[in-house]
Amino acid sequence: MLIKPDKYKNTTEIVNLNGVPVYLPTLAEAAIRGRLNMFLLGKSGFGKTQLVRDVMNYFGDRALFVLGRNDMDTRELFQQVNPEFLKALKEGKSLEGKTLKEVTDKVNYNLIAVDELPNCVPAVRAQLFNLFDGFIEINGKPYPIGNGYSIGLSTGNLGQEFTESSNELGRALKERMHLTLDVDFLRPQTIDFYDMLEDNLDPRVNFPDKSLEDRIEEIKKAYQKLKGRPVPFEKKVIGLYLVDGLDCLADDKRKSELKSSWHTKVEGHEAGSDVALIEGVSPRALKSIITLSQALDEITEEQGAKDLNYFESMMTAFKFCSAYSGVLNDALVRQTYDENPYKAMDAVIDTTREQFKAKEEYLRAGLEMARRGEKKKKISDNFKGRWKFMKDLLENLADRTLLEKRAHGKKD
Repeated sequence: MLIKPDKYKNTTEIVNLNGVPVYLPTLAEAAIRGRLNMFLLGKSGFGKTQLVRDVMNYFGDRALFVLGRNDMDTRELFQQVNPEFLKALKEGKSLEGKTLKEVTDKVNYNLIAVDELPNCVPAVRAQLFNLFDGFIEINGKPYPIGNGYSIGLSTGNLGQEFTESSNELGRALKERMHLTLDVDFLRPQTIDFYDMLEDNLDPRVNFPDKSLEDRIEEIKKAYQKLKGRPVPFEKKVIGLYLVDGLDCLADDKRKSELKSSWHTKVEGHEAGSDVALIEGVSPRALKSIITLSQALDEITEEQGAKDLNYFESMMTAFKFCSAYSGVLNDALVRQTYDENPYKAMDAVIDTTREQFKAKEEYLRAGLEMARRGEKKKKISDNFKGRWKFMKDLLENLADRTLLEKRAHGKKD
């Protein structure tokens, strides 16, 4: 692994994937490889900040730590990114031309860590949008940071909520934190707490006696390698189900078209199914899910996995990218799943597994049909309701195959 936490300890097995146990630090490793922002949520004092600090140690002097406060303003944020920003703003100087280049060249952090993120006022959170997206805005013009690689890590205590309902600022920021991990449901084992006591009794966040090796170049190479990893067709189909299949209601209605009232429109037998529990993920969220799945597959391969289970790695990524993203019906999570979004996601995943098992034969036949450039009604007609997207996909893939054959002078 690229990242091995120095002080933080957590041996709770989250899932066994491809025969390899996955722990919370494993998910952090996968996020770093995939350049996915990560939000650690939960009660104070259980190691969230320590894990962030441990990760920062591998980024050398290219890691920025910001302590969120309710009295923080955007100028202070800019000052931490680069003190020249604040000086120029105070003196009213322009940041044009050479001076601008000199300033932006120094904004080269690869890791932005924000502790107690919910404490930041809305104006600061809006500026964090840009940092978490990998750029900073000056005079209306974006400038990239990190020289091709930047990642955001943040923490927040239980009870701190994003409350800006009027402009959806909270939802937008949560979407930018691609992976949200609630440590209250992923807490360390008793032996981990014991080892922490044996290691150090200082209640403060611990720092290593000396700086760990700067591994940013190795991290960048791992990210580039992951980017070049081909995405299996199976994962794309699973992803389209999460976007389009979960968006479906009866009578060809779509939850996305009904906006926030979608869960009030669920009727009949659908009211007791996953239809009422979750809406479809966004295409942007799907990219995070696939990226995390790819990273998990790569990590388990490095630990000896031979036969990769694409479905299970996609479901693991789906669970931890989506549980706190806003796609779940909060009322049902509270009433039926003990306020535990991960339990609700497990229920959705169980149904999704059943759906794919039931369609397995038709999916294989449909893919082979599309590869030959054929359209067979007896196969396509098996994809109805939430599976209608698959019928459309196969027809379009068949059309593409025919066009390619004709372009190469082949007969249909």
